[in-house]
Amino acid sequence: MRRFVASLVAAAALGACGGGGGGDSGGGVPAAIAVYALLGSLQCSGGGSTTGELQQQLIARGIEVIEARCGLDGVPRPAVCGESDGRIAIFDVAQAHAVLALAIGFTLLSTLPNASVVECR
Repeated sequence: MRRFVASLVAAAALGACGGGGGGDSGGGVPAAIAVYALLGSLQCSGGGSTTGELQQQLIARGIEVIEARCGLDGVPRPAVCGESDGRIAIFDVAQAHAVLALAIGFTLLSTLPNASVVECR
């Protein structure tokens, strides 16, 4: 368990290196780290969670969400009904809460180099 927590701390620290939000420069805006979760929606049929539902999971655990948006994971996949459509929910969370977000199943956006932001639908 200690090794797992240490890995999460290291991942959060590394994720902060690539940007993902400005630091707290005295303006009251906390440093942020972008995390994501797959929505679970499928090609041809949709379904899955909404960005709002995933945001509520974060808030319910006391994780400050600075910004929420929709995206695509950028992972190539065959066009096959019933397969993942790659839609993700992206959240900028306070850097102080990043480890907790990772512990409950969210992943650092920096692990998806080809991800893109798209309009929520």
